[in-house]
Amino acid sequence: MDKKAKFNILHIDSFQNYGGAQNDIVILLEFLKLYYDKSFNIYVIHNNNKRLKGELDKIGINNLSIEMKNFLDIYAVFKIRNFLTKHDIDLINFHSSRDHFLGGIASLLIFKKRIIKVLTRHVAYRISFLKGFLIYRFLTDGFIAISDYIKNILIKDVKIDPKKIETIYSPRIYDEDGLQKEMFVYELERQNVRSELGIKPDEKMISLIGRLSKEKGHEVLIKAAELIIKTRNDIKFVIIGEGVLYKHITDFINKKGLKEYFIISGFKKDIKKFIVASDLIIVPSGLEGMGSIIIESCAFKKAVIASDAGGIPEIIRNNETGLLFGAGDYARLSDKIISLIDNRELIEKLGLNCYNEVVKKFDAKEIASKTVLFYLKLLADLS
Repeated sequence: MDKKAKFNILHIDSFQNYGGAQNDIVILLEFLKLYYDKSFNIYVIHNNNKRLKGELDKIGINNLSIEMKNFLDIYAVFKIRNFLTKHDIDLINFHSSRDHFLGGIASLLIFKKRIIKVLTRHVAYRISFLKGFLIYRFLTDGFIAISDYIKNILIKDVKIDPKKIETIYSPRIYDEDGLQKEMFVYELERQNVRSELGIKPDEKMISLIGRLSKEKGHEVLIKAAELIIKTRNDIKFVIIGEGVLYKHITDFINKKGLKEYFIISGFKKDIKKFIVASDLIIVPSGLEGMGSIIIESCAFKKAVIASDAGGIPEIIRNNETGLLFGAGDYARLSDKIISLIDNRELIEKLGLNCYNEVVKKFDAKEIASKTVLFYLKLLADLS
């Protein structure tokens, strides 16, 4: 490849909702544009994701919606191919299996040029035969894993060469003054937020924030709450999020006779004020690549009790940056909550330690720099 003044980079994401991965994309591209605009032209193709489009428009990233119905969407393949040709794309960064397959096939249909293909692996799900031995081996030049746990899955389960994988954590924006100002504002709103949820001033607020899906472990918290209320009646458990398990979770709470102790708020746009209003954040996931809500909570110096699933222990070290319990062990979770909820000194210590941890590991400028170095290494291999 001849040396170019600027490389043309395309990110493709077929997910239609806006979650942690989409937030990661926006922050990363914001910092790539801010610090590396002279090296890269940046584009995004999304799957009619209106919120993602809105966030990308705010930061001036060129983006296009292409409907990606399924893995066999031939029309999407040719639309992506046309985009690759029109913008002379040098590298594609995929974010899920569907866009990986469709975009990967599209890149192979450009016979005069080899396009570098990178997958950012955001999740810790088991990798199927189709992904592992077709998409990952034949349609991928490099992998970005958002945790060492995910990197090890790629190495052990799919036998990917470790040299092709780079662990690059999810980017977050940490401005000390900005965070302090945000925290001050949210602290002023704390009582209003709690009142809005129906929580009394003398009650504790314990929150689980995230998508209502099986891997997030809502049943584990509900079972732990069943034990906790035997000795405590001053705790409200708040579940924030939406998803396919809404009815199942509601029915399970009612079945356990815990309706008066639980509040299911649904989706909330500004989760930061709910993090700050909480006394503890619980992350009882059975499967987790890293845990975006942990990063967000620690940024506000909030104590976290989390399972030891997936990449969580890369942030939460037991009794140092938070408390850990074995995934699925609701009795142990119950014990951890009871031991911590009134220990203000330990809560503050854990919150501060975790804040210092995430500021160091997830700084967006540093993450952007590592991503650029990985891109340039792969692009140099074409020479």
